[in-house]
Amino acid sequence: MNSIEKIQQEYKEASGKKRELAEKLRKLEETEPDNFHQLWIMRDQIAYWEGKSEGLQFALNELSKGGK
Repeated sequence: MNSIEKIQQEYKEASGKKRELAEKLRKLEETEPDNFHQLWIMRDQIAYWEGKSEGLQFALNELSKGGK
């Protein structure tokens, strides 16, 4: 597996984790809207995975520019 493939795999995992947590947050907001502690933890986790996926997407874009 080369570096681009590895970054693509990590990007897919990070994006999937972000979507998974976003769905959990939506359900948590519906079922426990007053559980502020858990809501903020979930939002922080989503922000982490969103940042990671954006960074990996940037890396893929830069690598694709360099390969042309």
